[in-house]
Amino acid sequence: MKQYIFNFSTHHQQPVVWEETIIARGMMDACIKAKKLCRQYEREKQISIRIQYKGVRYCNEDIA
Repeated sequence: MKQYIFNFSTHHQQPVVWEETIIARGMMDACIKAKKLCRQYEREKQISIRIQYKGVRYCNEDIA
């Protein structure tokens, strides 16, 4: 399993950017999990959120 890193950001009155690490078997699995997480955050915060892929981490080493 690899760790895929995504940036989530809001473009509301006060922009907020945060990073999420998603553990997945492959890129498609990570993207699906990130999209589900984004929908959950959008329901909670009731604002639109953008996702941007940042990189993948193998054995705790960043490769971006």
